Order: sequence, then C-alpha cells, then structure tokens
Amino acid sequence: MRTTLPLLLLLSTGCAELEGVLPTVHFDRLDVERISFDDIDADFVFRVDNPNPVEIDLASFSYALELEQVQLLDGNADDGFVLERSGSSELALPVHLVFEQVYDTVTATRGEDVVDFSLEGHFGFDTPAGRVRLPYRELGDFPALRTPGVAFERLRMVELRATGADLALDIGIDNPHRSTLFFENFDYSIDMQGFHIVDGLIEGFDVDGAEQHVLALPIQVDFLKVGAGLVTALVNGDKVKIDFAAKADVDTPFGLVPLNLVETGGLTPE
Repeated sequence: MRTTLPLLLLLSTGCAELEGVLPTVHFDRLDVERISFDDIDADFVFRVDNPNPVEIDLASFSYALELEQVQLLDGNADDGFVLERSGSSELALPVHLVFEQVYDTVTATRGEDVVDFSLEGHFGFDTPAGRVRLPYRELGDFPALRTPGVAFERLRMVELRATGADLALDIGIDNPHRSTLFFENFDYSIDMQGFHIVDGLIEGFDVDGAEQHVLALPIQVDFLKVGAGLVTALVNGDKVKIDFAAKADVDTPFGLVPLNLVETGGLTPE
C-alpha cells in the first residue's frame, strides 16, 4: 500500500476525520465497446476520486449484475488497482453477454430497446484500522438488441408461361424494438427446390418499432434452367421448397449493426 506517515495518522483517527481522506466512488457511464445481434461487449465505468497526495491501492472490487431483476454475473476482483494521487481514476468493469443466453433467462419486452440493469457490490481499501468497504448500487438501462424476424408470407403467381413463370415472394421482416430500424444494402438470394433462382439488392427500407414490413421480391423462373420438379410444382400449384438468405447493415438505436438472415420453408403458389 502506497501511503505516507501523515496519511496513516489521519486514517487512524475517528470516522469524522476519515470523511475527507477516504476515496469516493461514482458510477460514471455504460460504454458499449462492441455490439452485434448475437452478443455485446460493454464496460461499466466508475470514477474513483482520491483526495490524498499519494497513490492508494484498491484492495478489492466486488460486483453483481442483474438484468430485469435476474442475476447474470457476479465476481470479486483483487487485482490491486491503483488510484492516482489527488485526482480521479477510471475503473472499468468489462462485461461480455450473449443475447440468446440472456433472453433464455430475461424477458425482453417487445417494443422496448433496453432492459433494466442493477449493478451492486463494494470497493475495498486497506487502512491501519482494517479494510474499509465502500458499497455501491447503480440502476440504469442496458441494450436489448434482438435479431429482426423473417417469415415467408405468400408466393404469388404473377404470370405462368410455357417457358417460365413470373412470381412474387412476400417476406415479412419483423422489428421487435421500440425504435424504427433502417435497413441498408439488403442483399438477398433465393433458391427453389434446390435450384438457385435469383440474387437481388434493395438499397434501403425501414421497419417501424414493434411492426412488420412486407417485402415483395420479384422472381423470374426460366423452365429451361431448372429441374422438372420445380416446373411441375409451379404448373400444378404444388408446395415449393424455398431457401432464403440475406445480409444487410441495420441502423439500430446502438449504431450500425451487420445482419444475416436465413429462412427455409415451403409455400404453395397462389
């Protein structure tokens, strides 16, 4: 522990005298370092003020993190963090959470961008009179990023010809957040009955909060380039196996986040 004799004498006195000598702890902010639709890296940043003209070692730092009143993380770090003399030091508690695991435990309400967090624990400092524990408890909002949903709605027969067919595939894009999501460079591909049919690009569209937006994707099928199974299904109105994949950049409340969507299913042409 880095102290001098005058400081030791002050720390040995009564509680009233200690008030101007002990460090103080303040929760400063939540920094999102990296976020995707799968996981998040964030720092809970504290500011620790040391009023003394010497450095002081942090003896312990405990924490317990709850989201929506469900405890997800807890621990105790005893790494000897050093407080700068006569000034403020930042201490960051790094947290990595996988959203799927979080939502298996925590209910993220549709139409919300965040969930409530509670972070509590203590900072410990060693003094001649013993270890001093400074408790803290902070409440706030934590990002609740959820992957937009994708679902097949309809496969519409626009025109059936002897050599091919013009179709429209209606795909629903669901936004579970409060805020509008803005999709940029929506790059998609569609296979039918195992045959690659079309690649397409939509420059941009948006989906209002807690709403679904339907994309009508045009499809042209050349019967000479696909198998007899797909031709028969389209001509007879049988169910068609569809594989859909897309990637895009999505402007979310937490910045621009890459998105990958995959959906497989079957639809009967209408």
